[in-house]
Amino acid sequence: MILSLQSTTFGAYGGIPTYNRVICRALNDLPGPIERQVFLVTDTPADLEIHRGEFPQLSFTAFSGKRSAFVRQVVRVALSGKIDLLLIGHANYAPIGMLLKFLLPALRYGVMVHGVDVWSRLPLLRRQALRRANFVSSVSDYTTRQVISLNQVDRRRIYLLPNALEWKEANGQATPASQAPTTATRLLTVCRLNRDERYKGVDTVIAALPSVIRSVPDVQYFVIGSGTDLERHKRLAERHSVSNRVHFLGSVDLDTLQAHYAACDVFVMPSAGEGFGIVFLEAMRYSKPVVAANSGAVSEVVEDQVTGLLVKYGNEGEVAQALTELCLDREKRTRLGSAGYQRLLERFTCAQFKRKFTEILSKELPRKILFLDQFPAGESPARVR
Repeated sequence: MILSLQSTTFGAYGGIPTYNRVICRALNDLPGPIERQVFLVTDTPADLEIHRGEFPQLSFTAFSGKRSAFVRQVVRVALSGKIDLLLIGHANYAPIGMLLKFLLPALRYGVMVHGVDVWSRLPLLRRQALRRANFVSSVSDYTTRQVISLNQVDRRRIYLLPNALEWKEANGQATPASQAPTTATRLLTVCRLNRDERYKGVDTVIAALPSVIRSVPDVQYFVIGSGTDLERHKRLAERHSVSNRVHFLGSVDLDTLQAHYAACDVFVMPSAGEGFGIVFLEAMRYSKPVVAANSGAVSEVVEDQVTGLLVKYGNEGEVAQALTELCLDREKRTRLGSAGYQRLLERFTCAQFKRKFTEILSKELPRKILFLDQFPAGESPARVR
């Protein structure tokens, strides 16, 4: 059995839930008869129910945030001796793998690391659990470097497994109804607006807007996402006298989200805390140029002057200059957006993710019960160099 432990998969939006869903798709499509179970810590049965039919090869259990019940069930399954490989979807749950390995020395486990979850020196228990894992998969080179330098994980046991875009066509590409005229120059950000995630850079964009407006008088800024810091952002827009230009749309459904991506002229999120940045792929899906901060792993996704413009984090002047340049230069927007779409196809598709993930499992499963005919003799997946 492969048992995958995931924090949230169907009950939330963002990079980690997307990563978890792609893991589920890859597990579902594995060849061979091996049993595949997925435990979802915070998702509810209602979150799961509408997606269950997409994964006929997987057995799901949703714990609705009941962590003690989750841990008990993991231990119960492990002690049954059925687990061939334990996949732990977040560093916070890595100690479960170390505990089970203490009880069952033959058990193998891998941990998936994403970004800020490992960009600092972790508490001793989590740090030891990462170091004792049979392998770690990292979403980016930047996160790989951080987990090595700050948490002393052996480079030889780390695989690079970047996030990928779930390829779902929009049901409608029309510009959504909004307060802004349809002919306006539209900027878009999609992110959570939480007090503990102020690094997303929405406040910098708001502060830069007065300068942009002087050159682009019809510019309108749309922010999709909600959270505990929304009211502060609204007050900031009022303070900069741009509240009539900034539209906080809150959480929206998938069709509305896709329609806003399709309608925007520039996607902007100058964040300092992205271990990958799934929203950049979403913008690239619609051939939109990206303005982002040259921070974290962003440069591994957004190529400066090729698929977008990278600016210094927190620098209002650079953000204003980049936005003004792209708003005024339609040809450059088109060129950068097209290059972003090509980069997405070349590097970040679900099919590519599945292939890399399958290669990792072919190496890490203790018994070669799968994949023996998947690779030429002697071929194995590449670890981080």
